[in-house]
Amino acid sequence: MAEDMLEEVEVITVTGDDGQEEYYSVDVTIPYAGKEFAVLVPYSEEEDSPAEGDAIIARLDEEDGETVYVAPTDEEFEAVLRAYDKLIEDEP
Repeated sequence: MAEDMLEEVEVITVTGDDGQEEYYSVDVTIPYAGKEFAVLVPYSEEEDSPAEGDAIIARLDEEDGETVYVAPTDEEFEAVLRAYDKLIEDEP
């Protein structure tokens, strides 16, 4: 008997400048310059209707033993975006 494997998804809450909360999940992590970066995609609990919105890139830092997602520098953003685009191009 096959058991369904439930994948646990970590949901990250991002609060915009307007105070609006949006929910994201990690699509992929990409190492760059000795740091880790996450490509965050909009999250929806409904499997058959994907969430709308833009993906964002965040640098993973550690603060008081906790992982925090912070905005990358412009240089980091551009480099990680190029690496992500290459990953997407290389997928079958």
